[in-house]
Amino acid sequence: MRSISTLLLWSVVAFAGSGGGPAIYVVGNLDGVSPGAEGILVLENEQAVFRSGKTVLPMPYSDIHNVELGTKVVPTNAPLYKVWQLHKRFQERPAQRMVNFEFSDKDGKDQTITLEFDESAANETLTEIEIRQGKRIPPKRATNGDPWWGDSAWKTPRNNNTVSPEDLGNSSAK
Repeated sequence: MRSISTLLLWSVVAFAGSGGGPAIYVVGNLDGVSPGAEGILVLENEQAVFRSGKTVLPMPYSDIHNVELGTKVVPTNAPLYKVWQLHKRFQERPAQRMVNFEFSDKDGKDQTITLEFDESAANETLTEIEIRQGKRIPPKRATNGDPWWGDSAWKTPRNNNTVSPEDLGNSSAK
């Protein structure tokens, strides 16, 4: 049963797009959610939704007043007195990052929550929410018509067009 729920969680994350993902509720003034509760933040078109157990918290982007990155945490699982587990302290572990949300709920009451994400997911979440709020311009994506950076770095005959436009003929399609 646990593997099915994990598979379902990761499939939701895959379809959610960039930003959001598995999160841990750290602190805030929500009812029904205790600190340390695991959940998922899904960034939909009109709102961000935090789901933890039976609790579903929608946060429309227009009601979010402030989103900011919080402290960075590097988890350590091995206490110093357990000498046989000290090698775990030297292994590379992904850093965690807090994301602080200030928003108004559906009744107009101010709410705050802090969620803990992987560091890359926290950065993507902040960027995506600011783009959807209109505070940040989305990055321009490369298209096929854009020049490739390698054309200026490597000067080879392969970079030049070896066929003249006359040999290709006149095409009616543009």
